[in-house]
Amino acid sequence: MSLKRTLSTAALIAPLATLGTAPAFADDPRPVPGNPDVVVGYDNDTEIFRARAATSSPAMACRPGDVSYRVSTYSNSHKAVGPTQSNHNGTSRTATSTFTATVSGTVSVAWNVSGSLKVDRLIAGAEVATGVNLSASLTASLGNSISIPTPARRTTTATYGVWRKKTNGVYHVCPQKPKNVTAWTPWRVGWYVKQR
Repeated sequence: MSLKRTLSTAALIAPLATLGTAPAFADDPRPVPGNPDVVVGYDNDTEIFRARAATSSPAMACRPGDVSYRVSTYSNSHKAVGPTQSNHNGTSRTATSTFTATVSGTVSVAWNVSGSLKVDRLIAGAEVATGVNLSASLTASLGNSISIPTPARRTTTATYGVWRKKTNGVYHVCPQKPKNVTAWTPWRVGWYVKQR
């Protein structure tokens, strides 16, 4: 499915107007109507961590060479690809602001400790915790567009890129000492939007 589709204004304004009255926080990006590969999230500066859902599976014996990543909390994080775009509505009525991606780029999984880690184990642990499919890397393609209703005398800013699941947990290679690891794993291509 192509990420280069341009959204129609009519298909997008009503659903996003609803988001404007009850903004989705960064921990709850929502799919864009008519473009399911893209999500929109508001207020990326408001980071709300969620605890990993409890599991009832018994602990497994540690066998030398086994690798695991057990996540305790997670949230969402947006990685920009290209510049932030802005539009001010100086009129007395709501206007539509349309933004189009001007740069393409690839965002890969990342972590906060030195050295190499097994990416497939990081991804598997993050998927178990968050309940969504994640990727080692995602490409935000050139040309994707989005239209946002901008209220009178307000400014809308939009940044295109990749939404990632930010996870905190314990990475363990048996029988070595476990490491506390924060990882950022690509989830969906999308926009981060703010209005002021």
